[in-house]
Amino acid sequence: MNTREAKEILQLYRRPVDDADPQFREALTHAQRDPELAEWLQEQTRCYDAIRAKLREVEPPIDLPQKIIRTRPIPFARKWNEILKLAAAIFLSASITAIGFKLSEHKRRSIPQGQEITVKGEVLDMTCYIAYNLSGPEHASCARDCIRSGLPVGIKTENGKVYLLTGNAGKPVNTELADYAAKVVIIKGKKSIRDGFAQLQVEEIRKF
Repeated sequence: MNTREAKEILQLYRRPVDDADPQFREALTHAQRDPELAEWLQEQTRCYDAIRAKLREVEPPIDLPQKIIRTRPIPFARKWNEILKLAAAIFLSASITAIGFKLSEHKRRSIPQGQEITVKGEVLDMTCYIAYNLSGPEHASCARDCIRSGLPVGIKTENGKVYLLTGNAGKPVNTELADYAAKVVIIKGKKSIRDGFAQLQVEEIRKF
């Protein structure tokens, strides 16, 4: 494994969730031998922890776990809608803050943008995935409602890589993807990385 490969893997690293994964362990070992990569990882982890901490401050309804387990549709009362809007605002605010952590990285190295790729994976509600590591069929109802409400949507590919999904010119694709929440789809689009976040500008969505 070289530094470029290790860095690509570590862009998806979430401690302590991924600590037991052999692929991440190998990349972390490589980072221990590479001071520059270790410094980048420290900033990357700090950024991720900041976002996760902010999202964890959002209080879900008390009965949310039971509703998820029963896979019933979750009613979103006015207060919960306000919480969702707050979560989106916090997510965007934390992302903007992360720019400061990445300025030195951008100065040192430019990143190729706009590579067209096709990926297959599960459609994610990024807020619950980042904050609470929630995904899969048991989270489908909640994910669908969160995506419809305008919260960030992503895809987790078969190899574990996660992309934030956007539309043309950064427009959201929530309406098109809400019904695919927690389902596997094939998406064609242009890959890019902005402020440490892997993004995919959606051009085509195909049901798998």
